[in-house]
Amino acid sequence: MYRYFIQPILDKYKDSLVGYEMLIREYVNGHWQLPQCFSALPKQVQSELLVTVAQKLSRKIGFVYFNLTWEQFLDNEFAQILIKTQKEISPVHLVIEIIEEPVQINYSFEQIIQQFNFYRQHGALITLDDVGTGINTLENIRCFFPYIFGLKFPLQNFRAEGRQEQIITELAVWEKLQLLIILV
Repeated sequence: MYRYFIQPILDKYKDSLVGYEMLIREYVNGHWQLPQCFSALPKQVQSELLVTVAQKLSRKIGFVYFNLTWEQFLDNEFAQILIKTQKEISPVHLVIEIIEEPVQINYSFEQIIQQFNFYRQHGALITLDDVGTGINTLENIRCFFPYIFGLKFPLQNFRAEGRQEQIITELAVWEKLQLLIILV
């Protein structure tokens, strides 16, 4: 059994709630836990749960953030399901957040850009997770900036790595890009 738990996304300048990140959990042995493999989650189940939660929240928020691996993002069948989901939850905007998870298949730059454009043409927005850490370095993702809505800057990753003193300097670099920056 799966369920979404929600994490609020706040606009610190307007001091207001703008959306929720949908965090999927799986019920195993009497506890809700992070699924072991996001790519193995049933697509239709994720979509149905997302529609249910987004419709309940639609009068309170403008955005729901939905995590995808690169493989899920590039899966054409999943893309069709999510575009249908976007239509069902409108006027709430679906924000697809691409998470860092190892990719098993090599995709071309053209395939990635084509998928960015497909989602954008159908009203979905794209963010990249964990920028500034792991493989989501400025050098590696700069080419995607024309196609994305925002970036998630992982304060918790810096803290977990004992690099909290670098947060201000690193964040300043990302803020100069004039993209939406979400702090987590």
